[in-house]
Amino acid sequence: MSGDVTFSISLHICMNKNQFKRSFRAKPAGLHLQPWHVLSVAALAFGSHAQAQQSRGVNPAEIDSRFDLIAKQVNLEPSGNVRSATLKYDYKLNERWGLNFELPVYTKLSQPGFESRGNGDLFARARWIVPAGAWTYGASMETVLPVASKDALGTGRYQLNVGALAVRAFSASFLAAGVLKQITSVGGDGARESMRNTEIRVVPVFILPDGWAVTGELRQTWEHVSDFSWQRAEATLNKQFDLHWAGSVSLGRDFGDRKDRGALSLAVKYFF
Repeated sequence: MSGDVTFSISLHICMNKNQFKRSFRAKPAGLHLQPWHVLSVAALAFGSHAQAQQSRGVNPAEIDSRFDLIAKQVNLEPSGNVRSATLKYDYKLNERWGLNFELPVYTKLSQPGFESRGNGDLFARARWIVPAGAWTYGASMETVLPVASKDALGTGRYQLNVGALAVRAFSASFLAAGVLKQITSVGGDGARESMRNTEIRVVPVFILPDGWAVTGELRQTWEHVSDFSWQRAEATLNKQFDLHWAGSVSLGRDFGDRKDRGALSLAVKYFF
């Protein structure tokens, strides 16, 4: 579900894409890698020599206590980008219940002739799971507080969102999850656009030796207020360095009515 109960350092864009995307004709362009991107990938490779440790936090049905720091860049269509740094905290109440908090502490939106920077909206979530043999089922409740420091960096709306999860373990090295989420705004700035979205996500997870794992995501979103729809494809390489420390690199792209030119995310995670 959105905001899996994990605490990672991620760069998440906690804003409504409709606030900074414009209708332009698509222009082919790729991701522009910076030196820190290359260094982060090298750090993942270096960690592969550490003692073998199964990757943690990659199963959507897992509940952990952890901190994440996430850095992300999204290249907008047809130009511009969003760079963000996000703090996430997951707290395991017991084997079936967990809490999650997520705040983009710094976001910079850059487009020709416009720039905005500051923090984004605050997300707070509660998760519940129940195992049933090879299956695990779950539900979540999410609230979003419009605390963004600038209008362009948040939705301006309170949200009450609900989700449902089903995870099937096919083997010790492969599992797949399906997620259904309903997003609904319930108040806030009346001058801002209301939100009523439905999301469906499919998440395959491949558990590899020596603490490695590969996860994917295919997402379909319907925006009922505008009748827009868009899709996301994302792949993530995960590495567990030891019992407590892990990292990941993600590449993704949105298609359809809210398309972008690709996104890169780097995360550092501490489990406790």
